[in-house]
Amino acid sequence: MIPIYVEKGIGYLWNSEHWYILRTQHRICSAFVGSVPSFPRQNDFLGLPIALSSEETALLVEKRICELHEMPAEFCKYEPTEKDKELMEEFLKKVLEQQASALKKRKIEQLSQKIDIIVAGKKKNLINKGMSDANIDKDAMLEEEIKRIQDLDPDHTLVQLPQEMYRNIETSPVGLDVLRPNILEGDGAIKYSIFKDLWEKGYYVTSGSKFGCDYLIYPGDPVQFHASHMVRCVCNQENVFHPKSLVAFGRLSVAVNKYAVFAYRTQCARIAYQTLQWHDSMDS
Repeated sequence: MIPIYVEKGIGYLWNSEHWYILRTQHRICSAFVGSVPSFPRQNDFLGLPIALSSEETALLVEKRICELHEMPAEFCKYEPTEKDKELMEEFLKKVLEQQASALKKRKIEQLSQKIDIIVAGKKKNLINKGMSDANIDKDAMLEEEIKRIQDLDPDHTLVQLPQEMYRNIETSPVGLDVLRPNILEGDGAIKYSIFKDLWEKGYYVTSGSKFGCDYLIYPGDPVQFHASHMVRCVCNQENVFHPKSLVAFGRLSVAVNKYAVFAYRTQCARIAYQTLQWHDSMDS
C-alpha cells in the first residue's frame, strides 16, 4: 500500500509516482504545498510534498489503497551530523564530476561535427591576411579547440530534486483518529460520508472553499474540466435556512455557471441531495 505520512494531523505524500497513481487511478487530486527551487515564482508553482485533506486520506485508508504512518517527533527537530554533511559534500562532488564529464563529452562531439567548418573559417582568415599557402592540420586544430573547453562551474550544475523522502525513517502506523479536522464524529463524519458518496459515484471531488461551499464536483480531471456542481453539506437539519442565504447561494451558482447542491444525511443514514435552481421568472 502507498504510505501517507501524517504530520500535525495532515497527511502528506513525498513520492511523485504515488501522487500520479492516486490522481490517474483513484481520482484523488490533493494539493502541492512544497517549494520548487527551479521556479522563481514559488507561490504559483508548488511541488512536493502533497497534502491530502482529511476526507481524501480517510477514503484512501478505508479503501485499503494507502496506510497512515506518523513521523517521529524528533524528525522535525533533526539537525544534520558531520557525517551527513560529509556525505552530502561527496554527493555534490560526484554530481559535479559526472555533469562536467558529460558536458565535455558533448562539446567534443559538437566540435568534431563542426571541425571542418572551423578549419574552413581559419583558412579564409589566413587567405584574407595574404597567407594563401597556409596549411592547417585538422586534428591539431581539434585538439586545440578541446583544450579551450572550460571546466564546469559548480554554480551551473543541475540540481536534482528528490522525488521521495531521501532518508530512511522509522515510522509508526496510526489510525484515522490522528487526522485534523476529525472525520470520525460530528460534522466531520457527515462531511466525510458525503465526500465518499460523491467519490463512489465516479466524480472528482475537491475543496470548494474558493466558491463558498464545501466541495466542488468535476465530471473528469480538473485539469481538463470545469466544476459542474457546488456542494454544501448540511450537518444539522434542524437549523433554519434563511432566505437571504438561499438567494446568495443561488445567485453565486449562476454567476460561476455551476449547479448549487445541498447534501445531507437522512435518518436512514443515506446521503441525499437537493439542487437549488435559480429561476429567471416565477408565475404569479
